[in-house]
Amino acid sequence: MRDTVETCSESPDDSPGIRCLAESALKILAERKQGARSGGSQDWVERLCDAVVSDSETSHQKVISSMISRGITSDDVFDVYLPAVARELGERWVRDEANFVQVTLGTGRLQTLIRERAGLGAGSADGTGRVLMVLPPFEAHALGVFIAADQIRRAGHSVHVSVAPEAPEVVEMLKARDFDMVGLTCATRRSIGRLGDYISEIRAGVPAAPPLVVGGPIVPEVRDLAAICGADHAAASTEDALRAAGLVSAPESLCI
Repeated sequence: MRDTVETCSESPDDSPGIRCLAESALKILAERKQGARSGGSQDWVERLCDAVVSDSETSHQKVISSMISRGITSDDVFDVYLPAVARELGERWVRDEANFVQVTLGTGRLQTLIRERAGLGAGSADGTGRVLMVLPPFEAHALGVFIAADQIRRAGHSVHVSVAPEAPEVVEMLKARDFDMVGLTCATRRSIGRLGDYISEIRAGVPAAPPLVVGGPIVPEVRDLAAICGADHAAASTEDALRAAGLVSAPESLCI
């Protein structure tokens, strides 16, 4: 589909006319980017979803290359499209349009993409803050943790991701290193009670623990989630989490 540039009354040779064309072009680019960040093109989401569950080991990488060649930024691929693909996988599972093997394969490939991106950017953190991201052992939705960790790294902080540690292991990590924030995932209402026990055990082992911030898709749905499970804060985005811990170091939005 061809973008339409607004016409201007000035001659193309006049500076005002050139400025008008430039402003129109910038407006188109801004609208295009805003459209991508509002949830991503469903066509690309479905194409990428099909690719991550295919038999090919490289088809999803080819789709991402095509997306970038069409003007979609790398940040939007990881911040907008990959979470949308993860949701689409879940919805296909619910609709019985994807089996367990496909969902597992697709989720694994998405996690690999996030890990690889995190590895490429690992040297960019300036040590402003030290964040421990925890996926509790009773949670299975790991993709959001890796996406959040990548966003926090790009905000200039050092991030350590711990998958499925028992509460005593988290206590030992907090005693061994000076973290400025601990992020914990809560994906469903069924996890709230277990997360409360998990946090209580952590606080018993480390009374002066850094801010414990709960994140995940359940946050907007449960009022006073932090108070219910004993955390210091509940955050619907990494930007909110960093702000709650006093670690915001960039004006860029970091919504998951």
